Amino acid sequence: MTVLLMLGMIVTFLTADVIVRKLRAVREERRSVQPDGILSGPPEGIRLALNHTWMRMEKGVAVIGTDEFLARMLGAVESFMLPDVGATVAPATMDIALAHGNRRVRLASPVAGRILEVNNALLHNPMLARRDPYGSGWLLKVRPDPAQGATPCSFTGEAAREWLRDQMSLAKEFLTGVAPRTSFASLPDGGEVAEGALLYCDAGAWAEFERRFTLIQAPEPVTT
Repeated sequence: MTVLLMLGMIVTFLTADVIVRKLRAVREERRSVQPDGILSGPPEGIRLALNHTWMRMEKGVAVIGTDEFLARMLGAVESFMLPDVGATVAPATMDIALAHGNRRVRLASPVAGRILEVNNALLHNPMLARRDPYGSGWLLKVRPDPAQGATPCSFTGEAAREWLRDQMSLAKEFLTGVAPRTSFASLPDGGEVAEGALLYCDAGAWAEFERRFTLIQAPEPVTT
């Protein structure tokens, strides 16, 4: 009887330990994507484009991915649709898509050129773009075409962080307008946008999100 009691206590302890470890892992994963609900901005050497893609140059090759704003808004999308190696991309062409069921958001490459490599790890595990958007979650490697150029505008450093904060403010307004009944998506009293908020919106909201946030548009000129 004593042996059975001890075995039961050991099993209970081990089960509790496994549960605690899993909860801790979930907390750390959430923090890695969105520490304290604040967008941290891109690491040094990365430029953010107006459509929430980013670019980093490595020995003349542009590494391209999606930023933490999209990781926050879309959460764990089901799939990425990327052009094939050898295909050409350009800021004017929406060749990239993030999909969840029948909903999708399209993006263009922030630079024109020919694709040298596609992140197959991301295609098999789309969660990488959520966990590590500026690292292992990269999308494409592109040989830039100097004659075509890059996006009309991009941000680095503090300018990138400020722009991301503005985008999050606009995202709160957007969610309030397209999904007023999903109060968890954005708190009007200054709370943060819930991770994966767009996943709870319909296809029409995804289309409107694409129009507002992932189309590359040059800033309008100031007239006097």
